[in-house]
Amino acid sequence: MKNQIIRRMLTVMLLTLAAALLLFPLLLPSENYFRMLLRLLPAALLIGGIMLIPIFRIGDRMSANIRSTLRHINMESPEAVASYPELKPLARQIMGLKAQIAEQMDALTQQKEQLQVLTENMREGLILIDTKGRVLSANHAALRLLGTDKPLEEGVVYDYNDTPAFYDVVSSAAKGIHGETTLSVGDVVCQLIANPVMGDESINGAVLVLLDITEREKRDALRREFTSNVSHELKTPLTSIFGIADMIGSGLVKTEDITGFAKKIRDESSRMITLIEDIIRLSRLDDDSFTEEIVPLDLYEIAESVAEQLQPQADLKQITVSLDGDAAPMEGVPVIVEEMLFNLCDNAIKYNNENGKVEITVRNTEQYAVFSVTDTGIGIPPSDRERIFERFYRVDKSHSREIGGTGLGLSIVKHGAAFHNAKITLDSQPGSGTSISLLFPKRRGGRQCENLTRS
Repeated sequence: MKNQIIRRMLTVMLLTLAAALLLFPLLLPSENYFRMLLRLLPAALLIGGIMLIPIFRIGDRMSANIRSTLRHINMESPEAVASYPELKPLARQIMGLKAQIAEQMDALTQQKEQLQVLTENMREGLILIDTKGRVLSANHAALRLLGTDKPLEEGVVYDYNDTPAFYDVVSSAAKGIHGETTLSVGDVVCQLIANPVMGDESINGAVLVLLDITEREKRDALRREFTSNVSHELKTPLTSIFGIADMIGSGLVKTEDITGFAKKIRDESSRMITLIEDIIRLSRLDDDSFTEEIVPLDLYEIAESVAEQLQPQADLKQITVSLDGDAAPMEGVPVIVEEMLFNLCDNAIKYNNENGKVEITVRNTEQYAVFSVTDTGIGIPPSDRERIFERFYRVDKSHSREIGGTGLGLSIVKHGAAFHNAKITLDSQPGSGTSISLLFPKRRGGRQCENLTRS
């Protein structure tokens, strides 16, 4: 601005001098003009040089005044701009650019808020990092899965998991290589998926996605354990049947012993059939494949039927079975409820002592139809109470095999209780017997997991 003012003042001075030089020939004779020009030229050059000093000072002052005016003027105020008409085009451009920038900022803010809402409500962990591993963004799910309370934006992502697998996958993604791995953080198992973010010609960073696969891993472990247990449970009777059949086929069994071996084959086959039927029942409870409808039923009538079915078995051990209570209406699937009650009463007889007692009680409360069975048997140690409802788990494995238990009875009870939204309570002391109660809601309603309480 200063240079422009000086150039303009010099231009005016030179134009004035040129005009004077052009007018002099009109006022003076030609011979006098050239003589005067030669005399005035040194003086004109001297005066022009001297005039440069005030010109520069005037230029400085004018440019300073203009800068001060522009610095303090409010370009958004129409009154302020009106005082300087030459600034109106500039003011209009500034206002237009400001409106455009404000609109773009509003759009970016809205997009950021929408993205934040989406990421914060994700069950999956999401982390954005640059090529050096610095965290650009992360949601709360990522913090939870990595087991940290420190905001990820405060550091490098490698500080939040020090396992070699995590470092290798993340660093490879920052270099442009996709990677996946499984991480264990406390009780949580998560799958890490790392993808590089590519620009036009370079890598801008990486996106890390954390998936909680704890339940899937637990199901896979249960499935493997279940398959192993089934194989083991089926192998034992099959080996016995094969050995007996091989002995009979080889002629090593005496004629009078064939009846005993046939009974052994029948018992082992019956055990296999019972095991397979229990497995089928559990599978149907797991996938809700029951086609029977939920109907009104009386819990007391089912308990009475179960007691009658098990009476011959109780008589063999001289166990007294008693049923007390009154009608208890509820809603449920009769075949499942009967199977649950049968398994509980069957265990109360199997694991009871000779000349023991089994007391069955049915009560009708305001909210629940309650079934309870109490025995005077061997009881359950405190260390085993947390696991007795697991598949194939037995407190006394040798005794269970002798009496033909499959280890699935209480697991069927547990799944049946979940199916009916029922609660299970257990009270047991070693050597003093066991008491188990089922609390069926009057109306089944929506299905949810059972509440299992122990005392």
